[in-house]
Amino acid sequence: MVSLADLVKSLNIAFSNKDYESCEKLLAPVKIELIKSNLLIPDLTNTNEVYVNDLNIAKKILEIGALVSIYTLKFENFQNYFSQIRVFYFCSNPKLNESEYKSKLISLYLLILLSHGDTSEFHSELEYLSKHITNLEDDSLLSYPIKVEKWLMEGAYQKSWELLEAGSKVPEFDVFTETLKIAIREEIARNAELSYEELSLTNIKALLFLESEKKAEAFAIERGWKIVKGNVIFPGEEPEVDKELKELEKAEKQESTLIEKTLNYAINLESIV
Repeated sequence: MVSLADLVKSLNIAFSNKDYESCEKLLAPVKIELIKSNLLIPDLTNTNEVYVNDLNIAKKILEIGALVSIYTLKFENFQNYFSQIRVFYFCSNPKLNESEYKSKLISLYLLILLSHGDTSEFHSELEYLSKHITNLEDDSLLSYPIKVEKWLMEGAYQKSWELLEAGSKVPEFDVFTETLKIAIREEIARNAELSYEELSLTNIKALLFLESEKKAEAFAIERGWKIVKGNVIFPGEEPEVDKELKELEKAEKQESTLIEKTLNYAINLESIV
């Protein structure tokens, strides 16, 4: 029978060689051995030096599992690994709560929440993190998802888009770029429907950061917008407008202002180019 030490050695070699398929095959038996050794669910009250060192090895194995899940686009697996890793990251033992991957993996978790549109959980997580990590936004990795979300909430779509377009220095973050771009387009489109009766295809192209009017037309058709003589006609409100929509009128006017700013910026940028 292969020992835990041999399994871990093989896992580290496969991970170093970017052989993620082999990593996935090795992680299952490794985790079974960790469970047998009482390392997967750690006893944080045990301060025995040998046990703490073994826990550090277990933490590194879980971190490999989390990163492999990102590289193989298995985000549900990543969340499972992260739920196990966070026990280490947020414990009081300084020998266990620090790691070279800590900021990266926390940031990836935040990006997954954003890509799923789970803003309530995102904010809950930020609140939790702020109690355990000082000056979150000063961290070069943690600041990335925080900025994206902040600018999205403020309606600063141009800033969010430019940040995503520029790419990050962390390849794992770029896995979420296209998903987040789609989210930005959807948010702008939703707000445009609330703010305008119609817009030209040229304006739609600029507003949604699309490469051509042909792509703007395809987007409009997919969303169910009518196109008449080069203009996009947004669906009108239902004849009976309920009280809730009336109460949202002020908020919609604010959205209109944000959309106009984005549109003006995009058009001005195009004229410069």
